[in-house]
Amino acid sequence: MKNDSKTPKRLTSNIIIICLTTLICTISLIFSSCNKDEDSQIVPASTFKNDVEKVLADKIEEFGIQGITAYIQNSKGEICNTGIGLADSINKIPMKYDTKIRIASISKTFLATVVLQLWEENLLDIDNLMSEYLPDSIVSMFPYGAEVNLRQLLNHTSGIYDFEDDQFIGILLSNPQHHWTPYELLLHAVNADLSVHHIPGELFSYSNTNYILLGLIVESVTDISLEKNIRDRVLTPLNLNNTYSGNEEIPQENYANGYVRLSETDVFIANDQTLPLYFEWAHGQMVSTSEDLSIFFNSLLNGDLFKESATLNEMINFTELSQHSYGLGISMFGDILGIGHNGSTVGFISFAAINLEKNTTIILCYNDQDMSFTNEVLIAVTGLWEE
Repeated sequence: MKNDSKTPKRLTSNIIIICLTTLICTISLIFSSCNKDEDSQIVPASTFKNDVEKVLADKIEEFGIQGITAYIQNSKGEICNTGIGLADSINKIPMKYDTKIRIASISKTFLATVVLQLWEENLLDIDNLMSEYLPDSIVSMFPYGAEVNLRQLLNHTSGIYDFEDDQFIGILLSNPQHHWTPYELLLHAVNADLSVHHIPGELFSYSNTNYILLGLIVESVTDISLEKNIRDRVLTPLNLNNTYSGNEEIPQENYANGYVRLSETDVFIANDQTLPLYFEWAHGQMVSTSEDLSIFFNSLLNGDLFKESATLNEMINFTELSQHSYGLGISMFGDILGIGHNGSTVGFISFAAINLEKNTTIILCYNDQDMSFTNEVLIAVTGLWEE
């Protein structure tokens, strides 16, 4: 697909939404230069919340972002759970702390959690080939499909091409109401040039196609829909009452629109009416709040969703091929930010990181496409931690 002013490039889920090396180094420099005087006065919690809200308000004005919902906790346990700006710019509906928002690829961590739970229950083995769980009609679609195992799907070392390329985005936006099926999404990956597929285990290459296949595997071994698996295994046990999967009925009240600036005067508004979530499914179909995401990631990393601690250790075993930045459906963002995931889809960007050792949490969800905004907010917020 040719680039033009009307078609944003690579709008959908992409794990590299920030330049992690630069960002982590910048944050590390901020921390190393901070005064760590043990006698320094503890800042009241209300001041921390006010300071964070000021940073967020200043940044959305600077970048022209409509709104952001955030859940941020510093190492002292002070929390800022807030919404700033607008969820709906036309009707002037404010973004609140509990506004629902599309979380894109953060959905992958929910799916990976279900896969690992099924592994604990011996319903699948992550080191088995995907051909043991999927029909040959799907496995044979891919050049090296018969050689791919579930672990490689989870950690993006399968070599399978990412269907969400520029051509797909052009097709998507030209017919946003199309009811995409998982099989159609797989076909787009298959129809790509064979040279873009790689030998399994050869390199780390982030691919949304991997999680479409994992979603099909979950449904195959349980004979239950992916959405019900996620609800019964994760959302209900954690009482995540503001979190939904793609095909579930999502309450429309307090639900943010997404905004894509196609030009200086042309803005595409993404919501369930203009762009249904059919194109996302297993790899990015979920809607949540920043507070629910905080509960999920803290529960996950504390081991509450697995029977054995070894399962969590397997999940956070970050592959060398990713330069130790990606495990089984989960990301490492460095010693300061910690572990979580991020995501980007049409009109929305999300970021989640938990550092259990430092007792910190950063969840950011906003309704815009500017990825550099994430960097700026993370640097500003982590700077507040040590003031």
